[in-house]
Amino acid sequence: MSSKLSVLTLIIKRQILCDNYYFRATSRKSIIKFNNYTTFSHQNQSQLQKEKLSISQNLTFYSCEDNHSEDRDVKRQLLVLFAWLFAKERHLDKYRKLYIQKGFDVLTVKIQVLDFLIPSRGSHIVAQDIVNFLKDNETKYSTFIFHAFSVGAYQMGEVFVHLQKYENQTVHHKTQQSLKGIVYDSAIDVNEAAMGLSKASTNNSILQKFISTAMKTHLKIFYNCCTKHYILSSNSIHRPDFKCPILVLLSRNDEVANHVNTFKTIEGWKASGVKVFHKCWENSPHVSHYFKYPQEYQTLIETFLKNIN
Repeated sequence: MSSKLSVLTLIIKRQILCDNYYFRATSRKSIIKFNNYTTFSHQNQSQLQKEKLSISQNLTFYSCEDNHSEDRDVKRQLLVLFAWLFAKERHLDKYRKLYIQKGFDVLTVKIQVLDFLIPSRGSHIVAQDIVNFLKDNETKYSTFIFHAFSVGAYQMGEVFVHLQKYENQTVHHKTQQSLKGIVYDSAIDVNEAAMGLSKASTNNSILQKFISTAMKTHLKIFYNCCTKHYILSSNSIHRPDFKCPILVLLSRNDEVANHVNTFKTIEGWKASGVKVFHKCWENSPHVSHYFKYPQEYQTLIETFLKNIN
């Protein structure tokens, strides 16, 4: 147990150095409605729009300039972007810009290691924050697109689980109507979590093995408070309640996301009647397809958006 705690401490220190992240208190107040947003100046106004709006520690909102009209007849589109662990803002900006140029507002979701390790204090709160955002702004959008990277797919699954709760029936119905497509980019499943966390935390192979072992121990010891929630999230993705089209972006040499498992998932979706598009590169690192093949990646996203519209 002491060695496991040492590993978790190492992960936390690594995360603080990378993201300057400090763990939240158990109770926190999230800001959801548009008129309550806290505004921050954007550092790159020429590439994105003029303001970045903070909703909570995990959620940030970017508004497309074309969506500023208050005319209720104007159809607005929302992208919910589920980031990978330790994602840097300058990398996420590339994806945000891609969608903003297509007329989407963008809600970015970033979870940290502790959000993943302790769902009741982390990913569950984040999921409900997202559900609240969708509920409070349901009349503003006719179209939702979800785009999930790596472990972000787990957080998206938590959103699906929360949408199935009785108290979220109204927003569940709205999401069924408005969710037009889902993009999975280098998505990992619960059985790949240990490997994914280890490789996201360090490039040192010895530490990777150590962290992977600690994570597997964590999954066994904390089944009731953690692992069962990872499985519920995974089930909500493998057996989706939302039958919208899916685009899967993956690579055969991805060291984190297993392409064989992903293809099995694709076949399961197709068997259930879901329309699935996919692109599998022979050589492309984890969550780096856009950076390695920018023009092709952009064309894939644009084509997918046209197909679902």
